[in-house]
Amino acid sequence: MKFRLFGFFTLCCAIAINLCSVRIQNGYSQTTKSTPALSVAEQDLLNEINQARAQPQTYATYLEQLKPLFKGKDYTATGQETLTTQEGWDAVEDAIRFLRAAKPLGPLGASQGLCLAASDHVKDQSASGATGHAGSDRTMIEQRAKPYGTWQGGIGESLTYGNESARERILTWLIDDGVATRGHRKRMMSQDYMVAGVSCGPHPEYGTMCVLTLAGGFTDSVMARTPTNNKSNNNLTNRPAAVSVGASTNSASKDAAKTTTGAGVANANRKKSPR
Repeated sequence: MKFRLFGFFTLCCAIAINLCSVRIQNGYSQTTKSTPALSVAEQDLLNEINQARAQPQTYATYLEQLKPLFKGKDYTATGQETLTTQEGWDAVEDAIRFLRAAKPLGPLGASQGLCLAASDHVKDQSASGATGHAGSDRTMIEQRAKPYGTWQGGIGESLTYGNESARERILTWLIDDGVATRGHRKRMMSQDYMVAGVSCGPHPEYGTMCVLTLAGGFTDSVMARTPTNNKSNNNLTNRPAAVSVGASTNSASKDAAKTTTGAGVANANRKKSPR
């Protein structure tokens, strides 16, 4: 059965890379020297992340409202097909406990250089139809970010595929079903990350993809500040939501390197696995 997610969750791929920084420099700024122009979808995603960081109690309430939709590991939104999760309500309950205990955090600032790195990956996969964190030239987030500046602390990347709302994408990362370390949740809600880049664009198989890049700080290079390198906004059209796949990698724990698929509470029913 081909499952599709409705309501608060999204069928998306959350591919996260949490890497220790190998480039630390005195005098790093926590923000870039130029302000990136974001599309509506990109700004919505960044705003939703910052709302979750500032109001974790509110997002715990959003998740609590979903309990009646669970029966064991099955999640069924009203009038929709059933989605089989990996952990069932347990993963949602774990996210609720985390959020109830979390302290409010400051917002992530938008980084021009990180937006450009994210945009490069969107353009690559929009053309190739590929998924995953490796570019068609096998570059990773570290290599994609280097032309646009230098980062402080850790650097990470998360991807989603499908046509869901910003809130659905965020709830998926918060629940982190099937990911033992809850790496996506911890990164998004960590005070160690202070700047972000966002890019969304078309994907030939899943309709839309979004790339989120995170770092402790980022200083733009001359290349990132060149007007011709400014990321243009992507015009997104409404398309049916698509089944998607996911993987997660975390330098601190090999558990997060397991390939998972699914939506929100569920990383299940894999259609294809990115390599």
